[in-house]
Amino acid sequence: MRFLDAHNHVQAYETGEQLDAAIKAAEAAGVAGMISCGTSPADWNNLISVSMAYKTVTPFFGLHPWYIKEGAPGWLENLGSLLLRFPAGVGEIGLDGGQNAVGALKQESAFVSQLQLAKKLGRPASVHCVKSWGRMLELIKLVQPASFMFHSYGGPAEMVPELAALGAYFSFSGALLDPKRDKLRRALLAVPADRLLFETESPEADAPGWRGGPAAITEVVAGAAVILEKPVEELAELSYKNGMEFLSEIAVSPYSFDQ
Repeated sequence: MRFLDAHNHVQAYETGEQLDAAIKAAEAAGVAGMISCGTSPADWNNLISVSMAYKTVTPFFGLHPWYIKEGAPGWLENLGSLLLRFPAGVGEIGLDGGQNAVGALKQESAFVSQLQLAKKLGRPASVHCVKSWGRMLELIKLVQPASFMFHSYGGPAEMVPELAALGAYFSFSGALLDPKRDKLRRALLAVPADRLLFETESPEADAPGWRGGPAAITEVVAGAAVILEKPVEELAELSYKNGMEFLSEIAVSPYSFDQ
């Protein structure tokens, strides 16, 4: 079986030894690709190094809504330059109405500018959304990005058809393994088959006590297969192919890490 981890932050492993062990364990488990997202200019260079060292890692660069204060003057221009230099997506970007968020107007400005940049360059975007689904829908309609994914989707099942019609992919994490997450499971069941993705968010995760590294994408897919009543082999291959389609614009990019 082939697997794709649609969202993680492997550059955040504390040591090179931990990173190497996690990547090798993932490859041994059948993980043929992973999307690793930067969250601010502070980790972009580290992510470049990781992506160059491990060919299974596809980098995404962005300014996360939690870290907008770390976006020094010129950060957006630097992001644009980085995307012109490397085959990469945009992310993690988005809106967060939770307690860790900065002002809504600053979030929206940073989010929209990055989403517009992704659209301009024809790059996919990895989107974070917490407690902001109404406004998120308005902004997606405004910008009309070409290819975007809601990572660790936590929105209502009722919003899935409209978001999918706008081009959204939906990635689900190990939180699916929590039997108390009925709303999340209903959302999973509402997603069109060709828009399904799965993730680990390694080295962290949003399911208490669940810290499996990118290799644990096998557990996420297996858990989702039970909910969807599909063979795990079928769901693994389906989500892998969906991930390759999501990343297809990067695959045809004229830019290369070797340049």
